[in-house]
Formats: sequence, C-alpha cells, structure tokens
Amino acid sequence: MKTTLFIMIIALLGNAIYSQNKLEKAKQYKENYEFSKAIALYEEISKKKEIKNPELIRDIAQSYIMINDMESAQMWLEKINGLRVYSPKELLNYAFTLKTSAEYESAISVFNRYAELFPHLSSKVPQWIESCKQAELWINEPQLFNVQNLSDVNTPYSEFGMTAFEGDFLFISDRKEEQKNYKPEEIFNWTGNPYLRVYHLPDLNNKEIHSEMDGINNTFHNGPVIFDKNNNLLYLTKTKLQKVKAPPVNSNPSEFLDDNEEVSYINRLEIYTIEYLDGKWQNSKPFQYNNSEQYSVGHPTLSPDGNILYFVSDMPGGFGKSDIWFCLKNTDGSWSEPQNAGPTINTEDREMFPVVDKDGTFYFSSDGHLGMGGLDIFKTHGQQKKWANPENLKYPINSPKDDFLPYFTEPGKIGYLSSNRDGGKGSDDIYFFAKQIILKINTFEQVKNKLIPLPNTTVTIEKPLDQYTTKLTTDLYGENSFLTHYGSAIVLKADKEGYLGTTKNINAIANSDTMSINLILDKIEINKTFVLENIYYDFDKWNIRPDAAIELDKLVNILKEHPEIDIELSSHTDSRGSNPYNKSLSQRRAESAVSYIISKGIDPKRIIAKGYGEEKLREACPDGVDCTEEQHQKNRRTEFTITHIRK
Repeated sequence: MKTTLFIMIIALLGNAIYSQNKLEKAKQYKENYEFSKAIALYEEISKKKEIKNPELIRDIAQSYIMINDMESAQMWLEKINGLRVYSPKELLNYAFTLKTSAEYESAISVFNRYAELFPHLSSKVPQWIESCKQAELWINEPQLFNVQNLSDVNTPYSEFGMTAFEGDFLFISDRKEEQKNYKPEEIFNWTGNPYLRVYHLPDLNNKEIHSEMDGINNTFHNGPVIFDKNNNLLYLTKTKLQKVKAPPVNSNPSEFLDDNEEVSYINRLEIYTIEYLDGKWQNSKPFQYNNSEQYSVGHPTLSPDGNILYFVSDMPGGFGKSDIWFCLKNTDGSWSEPQNAGPTINTEDREMFPVVDKDGTFYFSSDGHLGMGGLDIFKTHGQQKKWANPENLKYPINSPKDDFLPYFTEPGKIGYLSSNRDGGKGSDDIYFFAKQIILKINTFEQVKNKLIPLPNTTVTIEKPLDQYTTKLTTDLYGENSFLTHYGSAIVLKADKEGYLGTTKNINAIANSDTMSINLILDKIEINKTFVLENIYYDFDKWNIRPDAAIELDKLVNILKEHPEIDIELSSHTDSRGSNPYNKSLSQRRAESAVSYIISKGIDPKRIIAKGYGEEKLREACPDGVDCTEEQHQKNRRTEFTITHIRK
C-alpha cells in the first residue's frame, strides 16, 4: 500500500526549506515527511555520483520504504548489506524487501543471518522463514482464481476500496485530475499526490465518467467507505489533523520501520456516518468513540444484520500495532463500548481492513499471520471474540505485496480486491477476481440404455456474453476439461461424424472446483427414433406455441447440419378420447410442426408428417386402463425417425 496508510502519523511541513545544497534539502524534506521531494533529490544526486556514505544510504532506503517502493528500498539496503554496517532493523528490513519481491530463498538466508547475529531479537524468525516456504508453495500450486487488473479504472496513482451503491461503483483514489489546478494544501507531501478522495463510477468500462462524491470528501484523506444494509447510511474513514505534545510515536506503523519521532502535528483517523436523504449525502456525524487526541479509529464494517460494527484502532488494550475492535448496537441505536476482537484474529503486528460479506464470512488483512510478504487477505468465521482460525486466501488472491479490501459480488466467488502487486498500473490498483471452475466434459453414445464413452468428439464451447468461442476434442476415454469463471453462461455443442450433434446450455456453478458435464450423442441409423422433448399444444389445438418453436428449431439445426438424412415427424396422443379424433388431431399437429420446419428453409422432400393418434403408446395405457397423468404425458409426444441416409 503505497498511499493507503492506516495510521498516517506524519509531521506536516512546518519548517522553511532554506537555500541549502541539494543533499541538505533532501534530508530536510525527509525529516518533514515530504518523501516524494526527498527521493527526487536523492535520485538526482545518485545519478551524478556513486553514494557510499552509510548514513545517506540509510536515509534513501528509509525514504523508499516510507512510500512502500520496496524494489528501490531493496537496492539501497543491498548497499548497506554489502558494507556490513547494518543495524538489526536494517537487516530485517532487507529480508522483508526480499520477501515482498518474492525472492524467498534469499529472504530465508538473510533471516537466518539475522538470527545468528541478533539471537535475542529472533523469536519470530522461524515464523518468517516458514511463511517464505509457504509462499513459494502457494505460488507453485495456485488456487483456482483468475485475477485481472481493472485497466479501465486504474491510473498511475492509487485506486483501491471498490464497493457498490445502488448499481454504481465507488472507489478511493489520490489521482490528479488534468483539468484541476491544485493548491499546495491539497497535496499530500508524503507522496506528492492529492489527498485521497471517494470517487463515483457508474460504468466500469469507461473511466472518463468518474467524479468525486458530493457531500462526502473533506480536506484530508477520505475512505474507505461502507453502507448499512438499507443503503441509507454511509460509514466513512476520515483523517483529522491533530496537534499533540511530541509523544513518542511510530512515524508510519503501516510499514516496517518503527522509529520514534517527535512531532507537533499528526494525522489520526476517525469514523463518520453520513445520511442519504433526498438523493444527497448530508448530516455528517462523528462516531461516538473517535478520540483523535489519543488514537485512531477507522476502516469500519458492519455485520449483515447491522448490529455489530467492526473497526481498526491502535487504542490502548490491543495486541499489536493495529487491532480489530467491535461495538454492539444498543436498543437506542447507539454503540456499546469498544471491545477487542481477541488474539485469534489480532497479532502483535497489523490487522486492518475488516470486511464482513453477505454470507457472514469475515475477511481482514494482516502481516502478523503467516503470509506471502506484505498484507495478506485472510478469512474466518465467527463474531465478536469467538473466531475460527484465520485462513490465508493464498495465491493469486494474495501476492508478495499488499492485498486488502475484498468486495464480493458473489460471496466467496466473484468480486474485487485492492493490491500494489507487481504488474499494476499505479501505486495501489483495483483487481477483479473470479473463482475458476474446471468443466470436466464427457462425451458418450447411448447403446441399449448404457452410456459408452465416445472418443475423438469435437466440443465447441461458447460464452455468448464474452463473445468467446473455442473448441476441444475428447480423448480416447471421451474426456477433456476446460477452465472457466464461476457463474459463466456457457453453450456446449458436441459433434462427431456419423452422429447427431447435441447442445447443452449450462451455468458454471458448483460448490467444488470441478463440474462434470455429460454430452450424449446419438448414432445416425435408419429407423432410429428420437423424442423431441417439451413439444406441447393447447387443448384441442395444433398451432405451434412459442415454447414448442424453440424445440423445433433444434430439429431444424439437426437437419441443416446433416443434409444426408430424411425424416418422418410423428405426433402421438394418449388413449383418452376416441381413436378417430386422436388420429385426426395428431395428424394436424404433425403437419403443423412440419410446416414450421419447412418455413425455416428445410426441403419439403426431406420430411413427412405422420399422426399416429393412440396407435403407438409408450406406456401401456389403452382404453379402460387406469394410468397416472405422468404415464399419459409420456404417451403424448412428438418424435422424428430417420427414414433415409444419403451416401
């Protein structure tokens, strides 16, 4: 997270930058937390001459760490490592930069050296080494998820925290608007970018039509946001500039360094609620447990029933740098005293960005549990203080970098997440993710009520919504497989020479990773009869209903795909009614169906109509026999029989 900082404890620019040389200016910028300006000067200096001074190298490395540019920080920490003048913190930071670059073997080596040199500080080294080994395993055996960058939304700046409101999307960004002239006080000197704002985006495919949310954003950082279950109340994290009496504080506890700094002003987080009234956001109210003089509270989320408010804070009584806390809703609508969510979730490091999905699953990000590098997304079940052991969502939902704030459109299966992983467009980016389903396709021939595997069958796979088509061929066992998004609408069509093709429409929805689909083909043989399912007529009528037309269209396609066959189309009734009446009615129905098929371009010479009435009952239900309605229904049917095959 390059700009998505939980506790943005920073000294704002309060000292004049005098006419000094560039090195002194760079150091002054760093001390004033204007890291973007400091880095610009450091880079300018390093291009002109090699920097060997350990203290200067430390300053440069720390500046990069503070903006979470771990690749650049790693380069400078390697210089310190080469000089062998590192402190415990610098060696540890070097190991972590290697880890966030997925250089796990190198990271393990540095962790081991750290344990040898500083055994009194190495109690967590086994966990860090194990996390490197697990991360390598997860990358080599990825989970069945597809993760894609939302390139039409992301910019070279930060975008994160995707959520939805009444069919539209909201997200957080520090992007610079080209048409806007920014005042100095509108720029966050830590990054050199504008303060974070909540943006509204009605169309994911058109990033040009985004806009800032009216009635929500204040002067400093804003976001992330959530909504109550009725979409009437918005919960928002805001940053407040707080004057303090130089306490020992962590300059940026969202990163690796823990230097104590004396400051006059710090930014602390607060939670606010804003009502949606008459189509506008208004009546902003502070959360009753905001206490910016002492600590931060932020990142709110609600249980599905709205009766538990979870949030993140560094208030006293926690387990680590930032913990997840909760309040219970009182009968009067107020919130109870905050309680810590407990040690199952919280560690001595950072727990942040809680999210409760619609199905009650609890998600959060942490760098204290076993993870891949930076913040990883975890899930658990429970509430308040009782939780199952958190489960890492693994790769590719997680990466060696920071991953946070999942938002689900389909619980546990489809949604969006935020990450600064490699390959993105900006600092933090928004990614779409979808569970992958393995479609196991099996092709068969039915012989005497038995399914016999049918090898070397061509299967066409279409995704109409994605305008995607591909083909595969089944193996000697009539099997093949295909990977697709959970919930995809798919049309499967199987074809093989000498067989009638078959088509099946499916939605790729399964509780497991695999969904098995059987495609049964019928061999083309003279006098072979096939039932056309779902051909229904109104009582005493023979006109073709719309639902029957859909089924007849399938027969039209068969005849077009197999011009070598001629058929008889027959209509059958049950035994109720007189024989002459049933014979006449079935003939009219057969002729009506044939006329429809001919109207679709089929040569009349290839098809004849035949009404059998009750002559060929499939169920033994002649006159005088008591049968069920289901048996009568089986007798009322439309069939076609292959009468001729042209060579």
